[in-house]
Amino acid sequence: MKAVFVLLSTASAQTQPTYEQWASQYGFNGDEATIRLNYEHTVNAIEALHTSDETATFKVNQFSGMSWDDFAATMLNFHGGAPALSNVPFLGYIEGEADDAVDWDVTPAKDQGSCGSCWAFGTIGGIEAKHKQATGETVSLSEQQLIDCDKSCDGQGTTCDEHCNCGCDGGQADWSYGNYLDNAPTYTEVSYPYKAMNGQCQTGTDSGIRVIGFTAVQTMASRGMGSQGMTDATLAAAVTQGAVVVAVAANFQFQVYSGGVLTNVPTSCGLNHQVMVTGYGPDYWKIKNSWGATWGEGGFIRFARATKGCGPFGLLLYPGSVPTLASEGVAV
Repeated sequence: MKAVFVLLSTASAQTQPTYEQWASQYGFNGDEATIRLNYEHTVNAIEALHTSDETATFKVNQFSGMSWDDFAATMLNFHGGAPALSNVPFLGYIEGEADDAVDWDVTPAKDQGSCGSCWAFGTIGGIEAKHKQATGETVSLSEQQLIDCDKSCDGQGTTCDEHCNCGCDGGQADWSYGNYLDNAPTYTEVSYPYKAMNGQCQTGTDSGIRVIGFTAVQTMASRGMGSQGMTDATLAAAVTQGAVVVAVAANFQFQVYSGGVLTNVPTSCGLNHQVMVTGYGPDYWKIKNSWGATWGEGGFIRFARATKGCGPFGLLLYPGSVPTLASEGVAV
């Protein structure tokens, strides 16, 4: 069942903890000079964000002792190879029927840890959300299964490069839906727990949920407009029907986001992170992330629905996807 609401708030800037307080909270060595320098740089950059005209708030978190380069190399590993759109049906465009606000009740945000597995969390999050939408049941499926077992590619690559799924080194949800997970067992998280590292492919307890393909958000090309990119309207129409797995270009603002609607959004066209759109308001998108429930708004971020360039954080550049599930042979 779809829940609809509008929630807008602006919080005041927060005072950041001292380095010693932060190191103690997250279990870091308080005597490590490099971590201290990175932390101090993060705090200064957050203060600069709070003195700008930005309406969202920001705070330090588990990543604040990392340099941006180390953070990006570790956490942001969406593989932007060829979209798996061959013979894939498009979500029908609902002309004029997008709601003012939508907020789907999806499964809680999880934490990918120090592993570039955002793609696996996006893939599994999409399945969990579609199953919950169809049945009302909350399930928790195994991201580790994909990290260890899924080596799907886009047809242009055969190794651990930008064209293939490769565990903690990155991947893409579409390739999982159209290849490895196609009518295959999906294991429960309890039986195949997350390790935040690459491992050997194993088996677990079959959840009974089957992916039998996926649907792509209708693009401008599919509407005869010559571009593979989505529009704000086509994405909103798709999210009106259910949560959509997408890719974004996460930056420092995204990394240290704490709450509110982030308004000063970049609209560049580079992508690095797989996430899921779970709702929207008149002026924002709501995104489920994979950095744990203590990040952002309970693991979610809201940012402005910019329409310039490739959209906010590049959101409109790459076609979003929704897995097609089967239950006793009936698609749901």
